[in-house]
Amino acid sequence: MAPIPAHRPVLLVWTHPETQDMLRDALSAPTVDGRSAENILNDKRFASSGTRPCLPQFTLVSVEMGPQVLAKFSEAQAASNPFALVIIEGRSGEWEIARDLAEGLWKCDQTLRCIFCFPSDRGSWPHRLVVSRPEQWAVLRIPFLGEEAFQLASCLSLPLPKPLQSAFDRATDSDEISCSSTPYLDIDAPNGEETTGALESARGELAASRYYVENILRSMADSLVVINADMTIGAVNPSLLNLLGYQEDELIGQSPGLIFGEEFSQGAIIENLFLQGSVSGVESSFLTHEGQKITISVSGSMMQDLQGQFQGLVCVAQDITERKRMEEEKLQLHEQLIETSRQLGMVEVATGVLHNVGNVLNSINVSIGVITDLLKNSMVGDVGRISQLLDKHRENLGTYLSQNPKGKQVPDYLGKLSGQLKEEQRVALLELERLRENAGHAQQCVAAQQDLAKPNGMTEQVCVAEVIAEALVVNQKMLEETNVAVTQEFQEVPPLIVDKHQLLQILVDVIRNACQAMESSVQRHLVVRIKLIIGPPDSLCLEVQDTGSGIPPDDITKIFGQGYSTKYGGRGLSLHHGALMAKNMGGALRAQSKGTGQGAIFFLDLPGNFYFPGL
Repeated sequence: MAPIPAHRPVLLVWTHPETQDMLRDALSAPTVDGRSAENILNDKRFASSGTRPCLPQFTLVSVEMGPQVLAKFSEAQAASNPFALVIIEGRSGEWEIARDLAEGLWKCDQTLRCIFCFPSDRGSWPHRLVVSRPEQWAVLRIPFLGEEAFQLASCLSLPLPKPLQSAFDRATDSDEISCSSTPYLDIDAPNGEETTGALESARGELAASRYYVENILRSMADSLVVINADMTIGAVNPSLLNLLGYQEDELIGQSPGLIFGEEFSQGAIIENLFLQGSVSGVESSFLTHEGQKITISVSGSMMQDLQGQFQGLVCVAQDITERKRMEEEKLQLHEQLIETSRQLGMVEVATGVLHNVGNVLNSINVSIGVITDLLKNSMVGDVGRISQLLDKHRENLGTYLSQNPKGKQVPDYLGKLSGQLKEEQRVALLELERLRENAGHAQQCVAAQQDLAKPNGMTEQVCVAEVIAEALVVNQKMLEETNVAVTQEFQEVPPLIVDKHQLLQILVDVIRNACQAMESSVQRHLVVRIKLIIGPPDSLCLEVQDTGSGIPPDDITKIFGQGYSTKYGGRGLSLHHGALMAKNMGGALRAQSKGTGQGAIFFLDLPGNFYFPGL
């Protein structure tokens, strides 16, 4: 009986250097639980076979994709040292090239076996893996366990016994081979003893493979459940039993609904498995033996036989209870950070609002003083004295006004008095108008502070231009102190449905930062723009451009990080807080600058949730 050759050449095609290193490590003799493969094969598990399996020794040859693949393959065949296995790494979007190469190699060697390496993310796989000779190829996910790759290569590189090879060749020559073809085996052939020995050796090697696979399943940290074609539980691993508190015999043959929550039992996951062939990272739940609910992330695939018939489902579940708890804590910390930042911002805004209101009150006091002095010094009392004078000369009023020296002055004096009273009226009305404007200004300052004090998370219909005006009012103190000229360039946009508090807070902080950046600049010019971005989908962009100190290229993204500030004594909260609020509104806050001393532009991108009356 001739033993199966231990030396097995393997051709690596299109493999990444890291993949090559992983394969070279894996296709050496692996270890399991600290035991070498040699010791495992000597185990009493395989003693009953009567034949000690031969441990394969792989020789790896790497080649790039192209004509050199067939050349290297033909060269090995001509040297009577053909490759026992070809491993091809499938690259994203180029699956057809790998498939056509395998088909071409099969024309040269009809018994050749192939392994296609794909990344673990099924999203990058081809939509359908359609290749002929389904019994002669397999898929290996990257990254992989060394034992997994070793056993897969050991099984696939095993040569067919000669009678099987002859039957295969006869069927191929007559074009009768198919996925369901059964090769002819002549037991009475003269080389039957050799065939029996080869089968015994193959049986031992398959037993070793089975042991490795079982060991992998036992060692899995994630829970595994296999569902049979009749929708009963066919197999589970120890991780699942430990997680749920069941014994294996309590689950085998039972309905999956015994351990899965409502999401699985209602059929949504199973339906996706049948429609798509696989699912990945679907959130569901397990039910323990005591009825406790455990949140899990389920990935699964549908099993099919060589004829494409449904065999069952393989599901791997990961307990994400701790991850969900940490996500909840992270969300709470995020909300606390936003609230703390909002309160800190309100303190600064309140200081500015109080200063603005104080300035307004000073203006009101000035106007009141002007009106008071005007009324005190008014000549309106002369009207009463002239009235008394005319009443005194009522009997000879005409003679008095035309002949008396004092009477002659009365008409001219009345004309001058009329003009003076009109001037007093004009000044009084002007000061009263200023009083009204200043009172309105104070009301706007208070209203802006009230808007900032409102709880966030509530959307409403707002006019974006009015929100910008409020933000400028809040920052009026700084704008005046830094002598900043403000230009408004607004496109006409419909009302926007948005969280007004968050929008106002972002604009207040960005405008304040712009004013601070221009404190050392000679030219201080602030431009605020409203731009409608036509989609689909439509969106809105608010721009705040300054002529300040600019932003170094390395800091253009760092400025939005928590605690990062380029200002002395700065806390680095306003822009980080603004970026978080922009994200909460479905938008983004970003910056652009040509460098130090070149000014900066901040962009607030918002989704076009416009309000159209009547729609």
